[in-house]
Amino acid sequence: MDENRIDLSSLDPTRDRGKFAATVGSIQAAAAPELMSRRERNSPLAQLVQLRRPMLAAVSVAAIVSAAVLMRVRIPETTNSTDGIAEALGVPSVLALGVQNERVPTFSELFTAFEENQ
Repeated sequence: MDENRIDLSSLDPTRDRGKFAATVGSIQAAAAPELMSRRERNSPLAQLVQLRRPMLAAVSVAAIVSAAVLMRVRIPETTNSTDGIAEALGVPSVLALGVQNERVPTFSELFTAFEENQ
């Protein structure tokens, strides 16, 4: 240990326990009205209301980006629009027709369709 250490015990606020407790109590009493108003202002509903503008901005950006992406995607023109969408998404036509006709394709139809796509 260092023998030339400086004694900082005189800076200890808890040295006089009574004075320290009185100081803490007065600070808490002075801060109580402000803390209560902050507690009321920061309710979950109030926080959601405060986030209204940033959320609207984020939704607007997402909508603009989505619109730009949708405008750039080219779907091949076919006689049946669902075939073009299914084809663009990589869904086999057998499966798309089964969904469109509300009919479950058989295992052999699915197997054949996936074999053709590979």
